[in-house]
Amino acid sequence: MYLIDGHNLIGQGLIPGIDLQQEDDEARLVRWLRARQPNLRSKMTVIFDGGIPGGMSLALSGGGVTVIFAAQRRSNADRVILNRVRKAARPQEIIVVTNDADLRAQVQRAGARLMRGDAFIRRLQRPLRQVGPASPKEKPNLSKQEVDEFLQMFGAGED
Repeated sequence: MYLIDGHNLIGQGLIPGIDLQQEDDEARLVRWLRARQPNLRSKMTVIFDGGIPGGMSLALSGGGVTVIFAAQRRSNADRVILNRVRKAARPQEIIVVTNDADLRAQVQRAGARLMRGDAFIRRLQRPLRQVGPASPKEKPNLSKQEVDEFLQMFGAGED
């Protein structure tokens, strides 16, 4: 599962046509994520700052993407993300997408995995691969970056 620091991702300027100056930046990001969710094959929860009164947005959630707004007066997206990681039964199964150094340090100490915004965007933009049996003579052709991401995500083996 991915927990995404929504405004942090938008603020990186990595997605053409979406920026923090737009009134509907959250809806634009959610539509963009939904269109690419099949490439990820995992659920996403996007946490945004400043919701009144806060909580899950039924209007924006769907298509494998859940949208939550932090309560404007009582919380912020960083706190919501950190609390979700701390309360998770298996925090190691959560990947937090943010470039916020302070949040990254806190969620890593709480046991979650991390992914920077640019790596997340690249992962979503990869074409959907066919799933099926490979020929016995066929070897996977992985880039060094893909191998490094795999090792970072799942850890290097003992042998």
